[in-house]
Amino acid sequence: MNERQGCAAPVGKNMSKTTLSQALLGSCALIALSAPAIAQSAAEPETVVVTASRYHEEARIQQKNAINIVDIQPAEEIIKYPDFNAAESAARMPGITLMSDTGEGRFVMIRGIDPNLNGTTYGGVVLLNTDPGGTYQGGGGRAVELDTIPGGAIDGIIVTKTLTPDHEAEGLGGTIEFTPRTAMNITTPFADISLGAGYEPIHGRGGPFTGDIAVGARFGFDNGLVVEHGQSAGKVNPGFVSNPTPFSFVVSASWREDRRAFDDIEEDYIGLEDGYVTNPTKTASASDKLWDDVQLRKYDAHRKRFAVGGEFDFKPNDDHRWYFRGNMFGYDEQINKNHLIFNNLYGNTDGGYDNTYPIAISGNQVSTQSDITMKGTNSQTIARNNVFVLGGQDDFHAFQIDYRAAYSRATNAADRSFGSSVNGPEGVHVTYDNIDNPNFPTIKVTDGTDLNDPSLYTLKKLKDGTEKDADEEWSYAGNVNVPVNILSSDDRLKFGFSTRLRVKSGTPNNDQSVSVPKGTLLSSLSPLPADTHYYHDRYTNGPGINQGVLFANVQDGTWAIDPVTVDDQNVWRGDENIYAGYGMYTGDYGSWEFMAGARVEATVAKYSFVDDQVGPVIMRKNYTDIFPSAQVRYQISPDMLVRGSYSTGIGRPGFTQVTGNSHVDITTWYISTGNPELKPITGNNFDLDFEWYLNDSGIFEVGAFDKEFQNYIFQRELIVNSDPRAVALGWVPTDGNIHLDTYGNIPSAYARGLEIAYQQKFTFLPRPFDGFGFDGNYTVVTSSGAARPGDEHALPGTAPTTFNAAIFYEQYGLNLRIAASYYGHSLYEVGGSRSQDQFEDSRFQVDWTSSYDIFDNASVYFNVKNINNAPLRIFLGAPNWVIQREFYDQTFETGVRIKLGE
Repeated sequence: MNERQGCAAPVGKNMSKTTLSQALLGSCALIALSAPAIAQSAAEPETVVVTASRYHEEARIQQKNAINIVDIQPAEEIIKYPDFNAAESAARMPGITLMSDTGEGRFVMIRGIDPNLNGTTYGGVVLLNTDPGGTYQGGGGRAVELDTIPGGAIDGIIVTKTLTPDHEAEGLGGTIEFTPRTAMNITTPFADISLGAGYEPIHGRGGPFTGDIAVGARFGFDNGLVVEHGQSAGKVNPGFVSNPTPFSFVVSASWREDRRAFDDIEEDYIGLEDGYVTNPTKTASASDKLWDDVQLRKYDAHRKRFAVGGEFDFKPNDDHRWYFRGNMFGYDEQINKNHLIFNNLYGNTDGGYDNTYPIAISGNQVSTQSDITMKGTNSQTIARNNVFVLGGQDDFHAFQIDYRAAYSRATNAADRSFGSSVNGPEGVHVTYDNIDNPNFPTIKVTDGTDLNDPSLYTLKKLKDGTEKDADEEWSYAGNVNVPVNILSSDDRLKFGFSTRLRVKSGTPNNDQSVSVPKGTLLSSLSPLPADTHYYHDRYTNGPGINQGVLFANVQDGTWAIDPVTVDDQNVWRGDENIYAGYGMYTGDYGSWEFMAGARVEATVAKYSFVDDQVGPVIMRKNYTDIFPSAQVRYQISPDMLVRGSYSTGIGRPGFTQVTGNSHVDITTWYISTGNPELKPITGNNFDLDFEWYLNDSGIFEVGAFDKEFQNYIFQRELIVNSDPRAVALGWVPTDGNIHLDTYGNIPSAYARGLEIAYQQKFTFLPRPFDGFGFDGNYTVVTSSGAARPGDEHALPGTAPTTFNAAIFYEQYGLNLRIAASYYGHSLYEVGGSRSQDQFEDSRFQVDWTSSYDIFDNASVYFNVKNINNAPLRIFLGAPNWVIQREFYDQTFETGVRIKLGE
């Protein structure tokens, strides 16, 4: 077992629980609150919190000794899957559902709970949201985009499903801790290096490149530099600095570059959009599923994701330690979009449907006419997360203290977003069939119009837009741990405080229009060749808009750019300070272990925004909550235990949910606005868990949970006859109805479910079959809320069924794994009626990973991601009412991993 990093301790199979905990603490101790993910056993004599080990056996021991319910995925397991980022790695764990976008995971849900309501930390410091506008379910900047974190930037993942008082109370579904590389307990210098490259066949744009490196060492000074190679074990120098090598460091860097491309078809239905069809069914006819428009979207992206970080430790003796850690990660992305759009398929003009073009229906085939347009985008986005921590720990024997000051910052900058609109031929005769195969509807031009001829298209307008969002937080925390020995020799009291000072702001989209000469033909702008193989050779995407030429005409002054237009209605800022204190008692009584305590959090918030009726507004929200918690753990046998838990938590309203910014769209009769009267969500969580620890770090686990929420927040659409914002504009819709998109609280909601996990290597089989094994988990969740009065439905994002399953072979230096993941369909967005509810369809994906140890410290690997080309599908009401489907094809990757210093 490697002892150079992470939790490394010589673990004997016959060690008692107390001895085992002490052995782990001797090598795994990290400052409390630097990774507040596991409540400590009463048998552990120090005030520490352990982080996720890099190694499977040690991580399993940590999970076993925790008093609360946690799951741990170490780096040793993470690299066994072909995952691009932290979200995809976390989704391999029990109870986690992945939300994908643009071909990779972005958000995760714990037990089906909206990611805006879960806690996320990196090295124990709260991670912040980079893009409030891109937050899942319009959550207003709470959910953390985990696609900013490459897999090489994490040593392990801890999912905490039952909170204890020394956790932040944010985490109604649970919390996820991503553990960075740490310098503690390095005993020999080391270097870990990996390099990889691959191929992504879609659009023929090449594949990913991956590079990771981490180096570290422990050192001191004694008549010169002394580098620790294990020679100082047991050696003690005189004086305060008794550790012969008190300094240690680790530096890491990770890089993942890919040029992912994908095809997407999206459409708007005339029936569902305006309520003409109220009950979509799987047997809907062509007359029910009339298109308003259909958009053939082609995306070519270039994303460069990176992480750099390091930690420096000073441990002068066994009683004191101080450290500094800094990490930065994120991505730079450039993306080109080319959209060919069939408009006015039902004669949509000025927000009304007047049947400008005649429609004929024969069976499932619809014949009509269409006005063709194109849209293009050339954009660059930079997303960053920065986390810096300064902390320490002191053991005064009668009590222990630890403390930390941290700074976390997230930014999102759209430095360039050139958007072009192109008019094409009008009145084109087309036929379509979206009934026989909703995934691949047929679209045909019947009058001979060549949609690929750039001379038929005229550049209508061009504009640029920029945006900058920032989210930053200073935090301070301290803990005191006191052995009290009241009822047993392992009794312990722990109490502490924390302060979080957060400022989040959203700036408007600063738009600049470009003066384009009238009548500029697309054929005069060096158009790119038409993509006639779009969507697996089924369609054409039309002539390619050469974004580089358009951009060059602006840069060299050929086309004048207008002054910046600032949208003040989107200006907002949130100042949110959280002051917390807690106390908890832990006791160990033979086979029983108890923890009880409470946390108090005072929220002092100020939200500033612009109301289109009264101008600038400052709104203050102050409230205080108490969060009790109780955990019990019973050891049935050395390898079998039961846990029971009651915990509480909070989900504060999203920043843009609670601000009153409004957007009025007269053309569609829609108003979107926040709700300053929103209350925070609170929850009571009940858990029961059985765990059986098997040989070779295996486990069989069954758990049940019940989450009861109060004041659950829903995004919802209301139909109203009038609204002050509309009246101020002199706007009276012809039908008297206004669609008001806003947010509201419902009195109660719940999520209940069952989790099963099983992992084991079948060492009981005869050779060579003893290398086979199975790793899988299954989660079923039922949930209910009522965003529409009297109409209950599942909570957004709650997949009723989620499972991961992998069959592997690990023997003789050979590692082979075929893995499958499945997420059942889930509510994506609540509409005005059931027919307008949006769902993300179920997704089943198969992956392959393999590696071979060519030397003791070097291996080669080959991975295939998404073997079965699983799509992302979103539908309205019923699965055959598809409004979006994206296909990504496979990703092939091969490379080498080298470990030095073991």
